[in-house]
Amino acid sequence: MKKTIIILLLLASTLLGEYEKDVKIPSVTFTMAQDEDFKAIQRNCQWCHSHGYILNQGKQSREFWRKSVIKMREVYKAPITQKDEKIIIDYLFRHYGDNTEE
Repeated sequence: MKKTIIILLLLASTLLGEYEKDVKIPSVTFTMAQDEDFKAIQRNCQWCHSHGYILNQGKQSREFWRKSVIKMREVYKAPITQKDEKIIIDYLFRHYGDNTEE
């Protein structure tokens, strides 16, 4: 029993040590297409996602973007209005679509 306590205390003491090192966090800038509908993206998507999340999806079909927006609203409870849903889908397909409907 004493051995166990001593081992646990020794292991726990390693948690008390400090290590200081300067860390430089890289900054990545993602530029998105700017048009009149971009505000709907800012209003609805940027609460949870960076621009990189959208851009990393690659060029996708309208159906992919439609399902993605609906999933955000229905599964994750994003407060996207019906009006904004259409605007967002059109924006995403216009700028990040692969020119296929499905």
